[in-house]
Amino acid sequence: MSDIFQVTIDIKLSITDSVQSLNGVGPKLSERLNYIGINHIIDLIFYSPKSYKDYRDVRDMSNLSDGDEVTIKGKIISSGLLKSRRKIYEVVLNDGTGNFKIIWFNPIYGFLKQNFKTDFWVVISGKATVTKNKKIFQFINPKPENYNIFEDDIDIDKYASISPIYSLTKGLTSKRLKQLIKEALNRVDLTQLDILSNDLMKEFCLKQVSSSLMNIHLPDRGDNLVDLSSTESVQNSLSYKSLIFMEFLILCLGIKLNRPEKNLKLGINQQKKDKSSLFDSIFTKFPFELTDSQKNVLNEILNDMGSDRQMNRLLQGDVGSGKTIIALLSMALSYDNGYQTALIAPTEILSDQHFLFLKKYVPNNEIVILKSSLKQKEKKETYEKIKNGTAKFIVGTHSLFQENVDYQRLGLIVVDEQHRFGVEQRKNMIDKGLNSDLLIMTATPIPRTLSSIFFSDFDVSKISELPKKRGNIETKIVSKSNLDKLYNFISDQLVQGRQAFVLCPIIDKSDVEEFEKLIDIKSQYDYIVKSSLGKFNSAILHGKMSSLEKEKVMEQFRDKEVDILISTTVIEVGVDIPNANLMIINNPERFGLAQLHQLRGRIGRGVYDSYCIMLVDDLSENSLDRIRTFAEIKDGFLLAERDLQMRGPGAFYGVGTQQSGNIWELNFANLKRDIEILKNAKKCSDNYDFYEFYKNHENIDKINRIIKYLWGSRLKLTKAI
Repeated sequence: MSDIFQVTIDIKLSITDSVQSLNGVGPKLSERLNYIGINHIIDLIFYSPKSYKDYRDVRDMSNLSDGDEVTIKGKIISSGLLKSRRKIYEVVLNDGTGNFKIIWFNPIYGFLKQNFKTDFWVVISGKATVTKNKKIFQFINPKPENYNIFEDDIDIDKYASISPIYSLTKGLTSKRLKQLIKEALNRVDLTQLDILSNDLMKEFCLKQVSSSLMNIHLPDRGDNLVDLSSTESVQNSLSYKSLIFMEFLILCLGIKLNRPEKNLKLGINQQKKDKSSLFDSIFTKFPFELTDSQKNVLNEILNDMGSDRQMNRLLQGDVGSGKTIIALLSMALSYDNGYQTALIAPTEILSDQHFLFLKKYVPNNEIVILKSSLKQKEKKETYEKIKNGTAKFIVGTHSLFQENVDYQRLGLIVVDEQHRFGVEQRKNMIDKGLNSDLLIMTATPIPRTLSSIFFSDFDVSKISELPKKRGNIETKIVSKSNLDKLYNFISDQLVQGRQAFVLCPIIDKSDVEEFEKLIDIKSQYDYIVKSSLGKFNSAILHGKMSSLEKEKVMEQFRDKEVDILISTTVIEVGVDIPNANLMIINNPERFGLAQLHQLRGRIGRGVYDSYCIMLVDDLSENSLDRIRTFAEIKDGFLLAERDLQMRGPGAFYGVGTQQSGNIWELNFANLKRDIEILKNAKKCSDNYDFYEFYKNHENIDKINRIIKYLWGSRLKLTKAI
């Protein structure tokens, strides 16, 4: 029987084989592994420890202190259930210098009795604690992976090691997972993952993937302990640094080698027309001159649209920089060439804002808005206008790329706040057009390193200056103990005809302990109407309201019928009220720097000086430091870099179909911790043609296979070359 078992586990495995190929993995265990993302052998060997425990500190029982993480060895001198009301199993060890207890509460009696036999030897690692009477040290409820039992005396140093700690799920023990990982590492040809060339390893001080994988899962006793929460510790670990570099490199190469321009379609060649064009008519109507930065961006777009290839351009611009004007002129150019244009926004509030803005400049009988709040009859009429070409300017939310919307001649697609849409959603919209030009806009500042990687398939433009004749924005941190003074200040501004946003993180009061101190909209509204600000008109706005209710409130705010708008972050993007010069943010510690910057961008849009006031109460020093950083820095792109360092990537980037902070599902890498390694990997991917290793077709095939294994299903990186 043992010979058959030996033959079974010696058979080599492929990294694409199912985990059920491993010894003893049946449907039940496979299901548990699948639950934590382990479906294939490669998932198992790329399953990174979440931390490490150091059990190399070997001690005699006479040399222990309370709370020490240690490894000890002793001979079992007694083993059995204690006589007490509670079920307690006790094992007593002796190492020649003293006794030591192992205690289990509510034990599995049969297992312990069968294994912990008198005169057997135990090597056990963990936290040693002193008993209540302080007479003896003990381990309490040790996990099976933390002890080894032997019939005879053994060398303790072989078992005093660095122990990887993995995330688990119900029914999966650490010991079983480690056995499976060890088996996989021994049965797979790990050299098929070795994509780091000699010159690359020398340049960036790395080692090969195969040896790195062995080392992180089966660390040597002489290795330095790696603290996975520390940038410095990880960078000093050759194995971790190499695996992180490899993972980033594969991601960067996958995106680089899958760039759409490898299969660029011919564009529709939209040329600028003569002086009687809508483009020139709008251009002359502007009450102000475009900034130099806007002019440069506009010229880049005009050149793209007038070329023989599809435009695929990302327009980055800080809040209030004038991106919508550029979008309008681009749409006018497409109109002049006889095409329809579509402007997609993530929310109805923002789509309403765009619709009202465009109506000032384009023929009103040729513009429509499509959104879920329209009545069925209105939707049907709008569908027909889009289909027969009567509607030339189409504004809306994700409704614009639904299956039942047919366009006659869609020449330009403008997507606002791109990070709110996934790749698949944008693809559905592009498929509606005729090789349509694509302009993606974002006011969410994207850190430069990440932008250069994940938007490498775009030509990138940036509006780097704000329009002139704008009021100054002053950002202040105010304690809630000074609320009366703040309300007096707000009152003075409102008396002068200004308006205010009051931002709350939640809609209703929460009973959850973590959120119970947060200011909710409804309580804030009740407080304001009973305060000295009660003489002004206040209104509520939040995401649970119907579209018609939200539209009505925003219309009242625009028309100055509402002085104070108490809102959640539904006003984060696109709301343009030049008369509003106050933004009061409750619980600012609940928001990231980039989001705070978006909220601050709702004011300062008129000629009046504006004030962003963050109300704080009993914050930690870390939270206060972050808020001080926000108050000091006005540049959104610099704030995005700081936010990345402080909080990680968040949900900036819409790379996959999911919009969450974990959309990349990295194995070893952590963006917040490993940004410098990412920069080097990006540098390498940009220069990969220059490395001898990557000129070999066999190596290129190896890279493509790994790209497919790691990212094929998630980022559609399935065919690089």
